[in-house]
Amino acid sequence: MKGIILKNQNGYFSILGEEKHLTLCRSRGKLKRKTDILVGDEVEYETDKGSEAVITKVYPRKNQLHRPPVANIDQLVLVSAIKTPDLNIYLLDKMVALAEDADIEPLLVINKCDLAEEEARQVKSYYEKAGYPCIVTSVETGEGLEELEAAFRGPIISFSGPSGAGKSSLLNHFLQRSHFISGAVSKQTGRGRTTTRHAELVQTEKGYLLMDTPGYTLLDMENVSLENVAYLFREFRPYLGQCRFHNCQHDKEPDCAIRQAVEVGNIEKRRYESYLEMREEIKNIHNKW
Repeated sequence: MKGIILKNQNGYFSILGEEKHLTLCRSRGKLKRKTDILVGDEVEYETDKGSEAVITKVYPRKNQLHRPPVANIDQLVLVSAIKTPDLNIYLLDKMVALAEDADIEPLLVINKCDLAEEEARQVKSYYEKAGYPCIVTSVETGEGLEELEAAFRGPIISFSGPSGAGKSSLLNHFLQRSHFISGAVSKQTGRGRTTTRHAELVQTEKGYLLMDTPGYTLLDMENVSLENVAYLFREFRPYLGQCRFHNCQHDKEPDCAIRQAVEVGNIEKRRYESYLEMREEIKNIHNKW
């Protein structure tokens, strides 16, 4: 039988199988030694192997995230709060770049817009100019929630973002029950407290499989190629290959098409600054090896 891994509970895997039937399975033998089974994996399993159901095959993955380790994501919903905690543009730019690097379509959400409506709209315009869908939401007022659900492209949809941004509250809204724990924002640090400790897929009544990935404030860029960073910025792509030098790093080289696009306003200066900052971060990581 074929199914999807919903959760890993100390080596026992919850599988959503045919006709939405849930089965608890284990992995054994060669498969257990050679394969890390991830939430989101599509697997074959058998229920007639003695007292326990057993996973017998893991199908090839179309994509994979490293933090947390999950597979086969159809859409990555990147949630940031406009306030409480304050929006970190560079962190959001990194999340978008990592989604691009993993070949997962990102959907940006600026949450808690009731705290700063005009500022949230400005951020929305900023990312839409870069070529990304961006929705402004508030669980408190209900703004944008129908628009967000209409933008879902499933079945497997992962919500990611910093702790305190409101991922769990959004997910509970779409699940129509309190499944995920919401964390308060620390008054001392201004950051959210991490509440989700593991990756888990939860099914909605409409058939979506939603996931709240553990909150984070720093994202690991060590698997990103330095040469590929410019391509991860969607709005850079029309200008790639148009610079004077074929190996242009789009930093200080003369006649750089990317820099010229920034100067005339076709690319936002802040996005370009994030690109340079990302390159430096990756260089520093590689220099430590």
